[in-house]
Amino acid sequence: MRHRPLIKRLCLAGLLAASGVASARIDVRVEGLDGALRNNVNQRLGIRAEAGRDDLDVALVEALHRDAFRDILVALQPYGYYNPVIDGQLEGEAPEWTARYRVEPGPRTLIDAVELRIEGEGADDLQAQHDTILKRLQPGEPLRHARYEDAKNTLATAAYGLGYLDARFTRAELRVLADDNLAELFLHFDTGPRYRFGAVTVEQDILRPAIVERYVTIEPGAYFDPQALLDTQFALSDLGYFSDLEILPRRDAAEDRAVPIVIRTSPRPRTRYNFGIGYGTDTGARIGTGVEVRRFNRLGHTGQAEVRLSEVKNTARGEYRIPLGTRIGDSIGVAAELTTERFDDGDSQKWGTELSLLRKPGDWRRKLYLAFTHEESELGSTRQTADLLTPGISLTRTEVDDPIYSRRGWSLFVDVHGAVREVLSPTSFVRSQVVARAVLPAGERSRVLGRAEYGANLVDAFGELPASQRFFAGGDQSVRGYAYQSLGPLDDEGAVIGGKFVSTYSLEFETRVVGNWGAAVFYDLGGADDDPAPRLLQGVGAGVRYRAPVGSVQVDLAHPLDDRDGGSGSGVRLHIGVRVGL
Repeated sequence: MRHRPLIKRLCLAGLLAASGVASARIDVRVEGLDGALRNNVNQRLGIRAEAGRDDLDVALVEALHRDAFRDILVALQPYGYYNPVIDGQLEGEAPEWTARYRVEPGPRTLIDAVELRIEGEGADDLQAQHDTILKRLQPGEPLRHARYEDAKNTLATAAYGLGYLDARFTRAELRVLADDNLAELFLHFDTGPRYRFGAVTVEQDILRPAIVERYVTIEPGAYFDPQALLDTQFALSDLGYFSDLEILPRRDAAEDRAVPIVIRTSPRPRTRYNFGIGYGTDTGARIGTGVEVRRFNRLGHTGQAEVRLSEVKNTARGEYRIPLGTRIGDSIGVAAELTTERFDDGDSQKWGTELSLLRKPGDWRRKLYLAFTHEESELGSTRQTADLLTPGISLTRTEVDDPIYSRRGWSLFVDVHGAVREVLSPTSFVRSQVVARAVLPAGERSRVLGRAEYGANLVDAFGELPASQRFFAGGDQSVRGYAYQSLGPLDDEGAVIGGKFVSTYSLEFETRVVGNWGAAVFYDLGGADDDPAPRLLQGVGAGVRYRAPVGSVQVDLAHPLDDRDGGSGSGVRLHIGVRVGL
């Protein structure tokens, strides 16, 4: 009679296997533990990992149950518990079982002795690590295997970072006296000699060697430093000339403790073409094409040209850039541009050239430029032609966690330029603009975005100022709910002619709903005026977000709360665009 339950379960398992039914399962329950102990036991238990297998039978389940006692013991040892009391039961029959385990961790193993020795040429250099390890591994403290492993990693990593490439443990032992609940730790570390950088060889044939060497931060004769290897790899990769780049310290070829460095590269294609079609509320339907020349010659000169056509604004632009100095992005540029633009109550056509000097002092990107522009514009009933020679400076800085879809970070853009009457300009003016953006996470699925803009134009004769130098508000990147560049001072006929000042602000809450789809609500306000404190018109709305590889695709419905005459706004306006980063 005692064998009937087992026979019954074996027969049922055979019937299930023969019929192709795969519904057998094990309900695993662990009691008596919590926190890290419980989590580690659950991850270690083989019976839990195999609980959903299709081929479960009585023999397999009973074997998994027997192994569970060893799994629990091994899972508790990293936290210093070597003498737990484990009571386990397997209940039920095929196709469903319940495995219960009641665990008493027992007394915790304590550190009884620590023997840490650092020998060799770099013993003094690792004194700080020596002291830190002894603070974390003290006699009388509970044994944690992770701290012992961290101590080993700390010594090995620090020694390598200082150039002790032959460093090794002559003894690394964790001895546990399980019966006494005590542990002894032995770490004997020999740093060996310190190495220096040897000759640096860059394997490439697309640029003059002197051009590439400007961006190599590895100095022959300096102490071996892994960070210098990383800095050089990032610098050469960011240049844009190479598709693959590998830095190889030739430890096997070291002589007199000098390690030769070989940098292997593969060139990127010389030319890249792009083409795009899209739609934006501010621009309407649009199409663009362009070409990027990654290197014109062995001096590393680059260039690009693009044409963008839309219902509102058409642009053709070309630029030639010459790299300078030792920082990525430092360069001299020469550009030419042709633009036509349609405003709410007028239009503008302009062409011009620009000479610029780009530098990156610290974390800022600085641009000094001198631009000449010929512009013909018509705003309302006023038509004008102007030539402008405008020197200027712009500063840009961006700190974000993700350049495509940012959840934390900020950016700041500042531009100041101007002109002097009778120096190829019809009027004297100084135009300044500041745009600040920020984003903060709001939980795991949401983020809050903010934007603030202020611009001011100090000008002698505003009527002589062409349209491109005036300020307008309204549109996707300004105050949603109002048409693109539709907010600003009016002439006698009610046409928007732009103002001397602009001020806009935006606050938006966005949350992910399901998958890559999300939703947002926002509040915008702003305006352009001839007064330093422009009247701010408000807009509110909600929209749908889709997180795409190129950024966040946005479809918004915005409602204006005010109109130009001071009354309440009316109507709902559709805004479509793509946000990249901030």
